[in-house]
Amino acid sequence: MDFIRENITFAITSFTLLSNILFILFFVLFLSSNSFRQKTYTVVNKNILGFLFVTSLGALVGSLTYSNIAGFPPCELCWIQRIFMYPQVILSFMAMIKKDKGIVFYLFPLSILGAIVSFYHSMAQWGFGGSLLPCTAVGGECSKVYVLEYGYITIPFMAFTSFIYLIAISAIYFKSRKVEV
Repeated sequence: MDFIRENITFAITSFTLLSNILFILFFVLFLSSNSFRQKTYTVVNKNILGFLFVTSLGALVGSLTYSNIAGFPPCELCWIQRIFMYPQVILSFMAMIKKDKGIVFYLFPLSILGAIVSFYHSMAQWGFGGSLLPCTAVGGECSKVYVLEYGYITIPFMAFTSFIYLIAISAIYFKSRKVEV
């Protein structure tokens, strides 16, 4: 089981690290290059539903991999984060089928609330205070760190990363509607 956990952790945390690096590079390019920003508006406006679906699906698969394959029980805060993430997979998929970009306005608050909870959970795991929620005897402990790679990547930080990506994609979409694309 340790071999499986180590391989899962290596794969998912390496992907998270790579995505964090690419996100920072993207953000710098987005802020510094007007032509890149305009192209981004066009691409996001056209593919918003696919981006939201793939990002939320990745978070769902990652969380289920850790709980059902690696055997890390989700704590109370993890469940709250899942409440904000899991519906986004289904809703964005249904919106893709219906080609209904209006769903972005409904998913955006879920991402913001999920980001707040996952950031708080990350802070608790990094040692900046404990959890406000008492963790039950059943399930995981909110402050127990199952994964800590590259000095900062924990399971709640991976969720935070996904929520931030969803927020950024949605914000770019909102802006692209105001900019002539």
